[in-house]
Amino acid sequence: METMNIKSSLLCSVVIVWLAVCVDSQSDQSRVFMTARVGSSVVLPCEWKDTLSPSPHIEWRTFTETVFERLGEEHYEGEGYEGRVDVPEDKLKKGNCSLELKNVNAEDAGVYESHLVVNRVKRALSSKRVFVQSVELSVDESPEDRSFQRFVATDDAEINSPRLQIVVFSLFLYLFTLL
Repeated sequence: METMNIKSSLLCSVVIVWLAVCVDSQSDQSRVFMTARVGSSVVLPCEWKDTLSPSPHIEWRTFTETVFERLGEEHYEGEGYEGRVDVPEDKLKKGNCSLELKNVNAEDAGVYESHLVVNRVKRALSSKRVFVQSVELSVDESPEDRSFQRFVATDDAEINSPRLQIVVFSLFLYLFTLL
């Protein structure tokens, strides 16, 4: 009876870990990882297919602040980003909501998220934010080649593939139940 309880506890633990890994993998599917050197320029990618209005409202944020916001010709540049960020209006109207960040500095490292701000039809006064893209920017402070820029989407990285993790954990779970 005691081995049955231990086996059940272990099985429950494995299932919880399996679910946590799969859910975490799903949340990173749309995150892009990029690195830029101090002083360089970088474009944080963002694109959407459905044009919701002739003048889309885009917002780029970190976890703590608004970095950039554009609605038509009007735009807002967050504190510390003044004169260094833009989402060109002409590109935005075509579905390209990529954030151009110039003169990268060490403090720019972090996770950036883009959202479309959409007015609700039934509630004209209220709006909602629709998540578009997450970009994690690392900043390289070495004084080498200023043209250095790279990015890797997690979808292309085999180890981060949720399908691969599901198969591995399912196999582990199956082997564990055979014990």
